[in-house]
Amino acid sequence: MRLDDWEEISDDEKASLPYHPVRASKGEDDMSSETDPTPPYEDALSTAPRDISLPPRLHIIGATWGGVNVTDEVSAMADQERQTLLLNMDMLQYTLLPDPAYGLVKSMTVLYRYEDEAELRLLTVPEDAPAVQVSATAHNSPENAMVEFTTIGGAAGAWRSGPKAQVEIVAATYGPQRIQTPAVLQELAMFFEGKRGQIRMTNSFFRTDPWVDHKKSWTVYFRFVDSQRIQCVTGMEDGALEVPWTR
Repeated sequence: MRLDDWEEISDDEKASLPYHPVRASKGEDDMSSETDPTPPYEDALSTAPRDISLPPRLHIIGATWGGVNVTDEVSAMADQERQTLLLNMDMLQYTLLPDPAYGLVKSMTVLYRYEDEAELRLLTVPEDAPAVQVSATAHNSPENAMVEFTTIGGAAGAWRSGPKAQVEIVAATYGPQRIQTPAVLQELAMFFEGKRGQIRMTNSFFRTDPWVDHKKSWTVYFRFVDSQRIQCVTGMEDGALEVPWTR
């Protein structure tokens, strides 16, 4: 598919293009990126009244690890009785196989939401951090002070370029840091809108090096404004975000 062809496709058609999942080890020179369209997060949570004697349900919207999408694997790791998620960071290289970036210190992102909460929450954590517990109150827990929990909602909501924007950038990360530079988010939105071509994901593009002397992974969670489906694209530093982004 040529970029000119892509620009002639409607937003609905872009959002519905087939997804071919990839879960394989990548070499340092691999220039590809991965994506895993997730179902609408509103639809994934039951609208039936919740039994208040039970904990609110945890919904993992997306998760990435070392430049690959691991949403299904991380969802399966959640404690269904307690509705929590324990991430033993020093064991993930053995839990999430194959290792997507062998020999490198990786970072993880988890975008999630709890039932009855309007806000999304984004966890970004490096592999060398202590164990992290995701729970309904984890973002306020002193035990998680060394990792970053970001609330996405209200004044700190997803980013749009303006009232006529076609794409909303829910969150973008580079290494273990969330990227909020408007110029960077604008370029990412333009890419998904089909208004610009390939982007080389480098320190120069992100206008920062948040993890010096590490090869970083990047993740973009986004959605088309006329759709509730949040999609996730991820890859490694020096790789390319290119058309088509589905793999």
